Amino acid sequence: MEMQMELSYVFAVVITGLVVVFLGLVLLIAFINIIGAIFKSIDKKRKDAEKAAAASKPSASGTRIESAPVIQPAADSEDEDEIIAVISAAVAMMSAAEGKAYRVRSVRAVKGAPVGNAWASAALREATRPF
Repeated sequence: MEMQMELSYVFAVVITGLVVVFLGLVLLIAFINIIGAIFKSIDKKRKDAEKAAAASKPSASGTRIESAPVIQPAADSEDEDEIIAVISAAVAMMSAAEGKAYRVRSVRAVKGAPVGNAWASAALREATRPF
């Protein structure tokens, strides 16, 4: 008993299935975007209320506290000079405290040291250490 379907029926079923699936995806995307917008507006209202409360509330000394501006790091060549100056100052303070004479002869990078963020290197070591 062989069942033969007409080609138009097969296409109608396939097209209907595709339309239903993609319509469901579009509705799901719209639902997620609406929920996201609702939560963003709630968070914004909460942050605005916290800022207003913090701005109207004086500190213990009676003055308002304002945050300091963020200082961007300098260029690499300037950083190296600053780092050398800081290392030299630290060595000078140690030598003065101990009563000995230390001096910085050279500053160079350690071979084999990871390049980049120290926190990322620590996380990598922690994540890949054996049990």
